[in-house]
Amino acid sequence: MKLKELASRLGLTLRGNGENGEVEIVAPAPLEAAGPGTIIFVAAPKYLEALRTTAAACAIVPAEFAAEAPCAVLISDNPYSDFARVLKIFFPPYRPAAGIDPTARIAPGARLGEGASVGAYCVIGAGVTIGRDAILHPHVTIYPGVRAGDDLVCHSGVAIRENVTIGDRVTILNGAVIGAEGFGFVEQAGSLIRIPQIGSVAIEDDVEIGALATIDRATMGATVIRRGAKLDNHVHIGHNCEVGEYSRFSAQVGLSGSVKVGRWCQFGGQVGVADHAQIGDRVRVVAQSGIPHDLAADATVGGTPAVDVHIWRRMAAIVPRLPAAMRRLRAIEERLGLRAGGEGR
Repeated sequence: MKLKELASRLGLTLRGNGENGEVEIVAPAPLEAAGPGTIIFVAAPKYLEALRTTAAACAIVPAEFAAEAPCAVLISDNPYSDFARVLKIFFPPYRPAAGIDPTARIAPGARLGEGASVGAYCVIGAGVTIGRDAILHPHVTIYPGVRAGDDLVCHSGVAIRENVTIGDRVTILNGAVIGAEGFGFVEQAGSLIRIPQIGSVAIEDDVEIGALATIDRATMGATVIRRGAKLDNHVHIGHNCEVGEYSRFSAQVGLSGSVKVGRWCQFGGQVGVADHAQIGDRVRVVAQSGIPHDLAADATVGGTPAVDVHIWRRMAAIVPRLPAAMRRLRAIEERLGLRAGGEGR
């Protein structure tokens, strides 16, 4: 589309070469592969040298970078965010046509809002209520009593168990399971007896749940995923957990039962959290860390058990040097005539 049209749709100010807006934009591009007709973004000073030599037709940049660009620029307070909007304009997500595939099975009394698209072999149970413009891709299973808001998107293979509640604009990727029984057992007479998991799962607005993620239903009450939270693929949320607003978990994060995570937290991949831990707001956790205890708000931690990230970095730097340190220690012990255990010979 014409650059002037793109600028108008984004609500950004156009400056520089091509200011008349007649430049044709054919596609967004990464900075290192930009060519004529493409649009890029630059948000950090370390990319300024590449910006100065770019062949792109336009760059989305903060105001202080505008003079560095040899092409037209769109002035942005958040170039990364605005470039994401460009991607959506040029590559809108696939949306099947509204309607119900003849192979779908919908229980009498289930209610679907206007504009719903229900794919092949979907199963929707009794008493289900789903809002407007829902998209259920093939082989989605929704158990009885589920209530969901507008703009629900469930990709193929999703299973939503009984009595789960879901807000508006929730996206659930392929194979995720919402509301399976929590992992609760009690010893009895040399055996293990399952504790009935009679609670549910409550997912608020604007949540995204990754492929093959699992969110267990509560023993009693609800497992809660707050507004705007984003869970990556293979994330597991145990029973009675609460994930705070806009928190983000990378792949394979696991929360044990009754963990509470605050708002705007960030967990790297494969982080594990012990049961009943209380995590404050804006906590950041390095990948593969283990959290056995509570963490105060604004903590940044790493390692197992997790400690302050500055301590963890020093610990990590020491580990590769331990074999050499042990060799030196043994040499000192030999010169002193000591055994490794510290006793004299």
